[in-house]
Amino acid sequence: MSENEELKKRQQTATVNHAALLMKQYHHGDLGKVQHFVRVYTLAKSIGELEKLSEDDQFGLELAAVVHSVEGDKVNEAKTLLKDCGVSDEIAMHVCHMVLNAENYEHISTLDHQILVEAKLIVDFKEHDTPEKEIIRKAEDIFITNTGKLFLKRAFNL
Repeated sequence: MSENEELKKRQQTATVNHAALLMKQYHHGDLGKVQHFVRVYTLAKSIGELEKLSEDDQFGLELAAVVHSVEGDKVNEAKTLLKDCGVSDEIAMHVCHMVLNAENYEHISTLDHQILVEAKLIVDFKEHDTPEKEIIRKAEDIFITNTGKLFLKRAFNL
């Protein structure tokens, strides 16, 4: 990895960490909400890396996973938070699209968005004690990444 690539990677990591800090403040210490976005972020990050996303797609995925739990006007809330982190308008627009459509399974157009959806579903299934039949049905209809399917199977002994 060149020096410029290494610097870019460090800057992206710092930006994701800054976004996570702002989200912790955004949720005002609500441990359940903080734990939720941390779980989604951790799972999405792992799936993205194992699916070998490009560096830029991985960055967008990680940002989306961190800010996906904003409330109210999701686009404006996420956009404001991303702007406070110094994220470019182009990346912010893509992240906001993923956040806005994190539960709309018919509008998944990119692999990073697919991974966000899969990570969020796995965490939601665990947090809501989703019945096995529903997990299997949604898995068949929505999951497409090999890593997401593997994590789902292992999380629920399917």
